[in-house]
Amino acid sequence: MLKALAIKELRESLGIVALAVLALGYVILGLIGVTMLPWQSAGQPYFPFSADAHSFSQAVVLGAFSLLLGFRQTAWELHNGTFYYLLHRPLPRWVVFAVKLVVGTALVLLVNALFVGIYGWWAATPGTHPTPFFWSMTLPAWKLGLAMVPVYLGAFFSGLRPGQWFGSRLAPAVTGIAAGFAVTGMPWWWLSAIIGIAAVSLMLVGIFYYTRVRDY
Repeated sequence: MLKALAIKELRESLGIVALAVLALGYVILGLIGVTMLPWQSAGQPYFPFSADAHSFSQAVVLGAFSLLLGFRQTAWELHNGTFYYLLHRPLPRWVVFAVKLVVGTALVLLVNALFVGIYGWWAATPGTHPTPFFWSMTLPAWKLGLAMVPVYLGAFFSGLRPGQWFGSRLAPAVTGIAAGFAVTGMPWWWLSAIIGIAAVSLMLVGIFYYTRVRDY
């Protein structure tokens, strides 16, 4: 039952994952100086993983992916009535949502790992750029990927909550985005870790509270 539920979540998320991979591929092409589209600008020589353009593009694509995935797993299924089927399976309600969260979080981290891995592989290949490269330079990119977890959880939480969309219902998503900015913007890793863990913990408490008390 758990395997079937996880496969169902993966299958229904493939479209959003494919869009995110294509967008990150476009970003990578721009960063390595390959122009395939008329409006695409070639990258300039700089230390890989150290330019603002890289961080901004990575954050925009991963942030949009995290938000879409969170809403797809909750608000979209609630709108289509899928929840009424899932929550009447012979499984505890919290298990159903736990599987969703595990799959969604894993997808967010894997898509970021794919981006860092491909871009890092290019940067580590001799002759591709005129600057030195060390894998330790990828740490901010990994940190940004981890910062997308509260963004995803915020969207997931907003999709569960009742209320007006342009009112309190979007508060968790906004909070998740703010937490993501805080995690990436802090120069001290220990403070980023505290903020990230606190944001994720609060989101999970809220999510499992609503899954327990809300009548679907």
